[in-house]
Amino acid sequence: MTSQSPKRPAYLLISDSLREKIARHELAPGQRLPTERELVQEFHVARMTVRHALDILEVEGLIDRRRGRSGGTYVRTVAPTLSLTSKEGIIAQLREQGHDTVVQVVSVNKEPVAKGAAAVLAVDDSTLTWEIKRLYFVDDAPVALSRYTIPAAMVPDLDQRDLHESIMEVLAGYNLKPAFTRENLSAATARMEEQKLLQVSRSHPLLRFVRLLKDETGRAIAYIEASLRSDIVNVEVIMGDEPAPEPSTSRGAGENT
Repeated sequence: MTSQSPKRPAYLLISDSLREKIARHELAPGQRLPTERELVQEFHVARMTVRHALDILEVEGLIDRRRGRSGGTYVRTVAPTLSLTSKEGIIAQLREQGHDTVVQVVSVNKEPVAKGAAAVLAVDDSTLTWEIKRLYFVDDAPVALSRYTIPAAMVPDLDQRDLHESIMEVLAGYNLKPAFTRENLSAATARMEEQKLLQVSRSHPLLRFVRLLKDETGRAIAYIEASLRSDIVNVEVIMGDEPAPEPSTSRGAGENT
């Protein structure tokens, strides 16, 4: 007597169906998926079952969930890639790849340096610094939150500059050019502020890095903390210059051998 195979759970059947439609481009990159209510009606299941299926596809990197006016569930487009070894900032890298990038300045405050940043910047606890928080959107999805801490004496009127553009260009306007960078990279889960601004849950995986910039004299000019949504942005590290391919020595088909 042969045993029957166990029935496949409904949430897996739903995720399989949507995955196949994405693979066949019946659901194209950037296209909005049916709403949860529509999927409930189509598959005759509870809403929690549909959400479980969508959770699977989100973890697999196939869909994005967005909130707000343009909210909904969308087939993910080609993920942008950020190089941690590039001299260009987040904005420049994303725009070079053709992504619609928007920077929102969350806050700009002049205040005594935080204890952790004071040790890294090698300044007294009473030192005034500018703290700038910025939120990055790529193709309408929030992908990164950064916080810059910069000694105020080096950039006294920083709040009068356009902080929606590259901070490196802003620093260059004060003749501050990084000659040394030290960076630490780690996996993390979302803090409360990150949950709100990046529109993720507390357990959502993030990639967090801290970066210290020094000028050619060894003076610390900026301390940067940033959190990236690793489900949307890819990160790469490139070491050295890529060698040019050797010229082909093969002869054309019409040449004599």
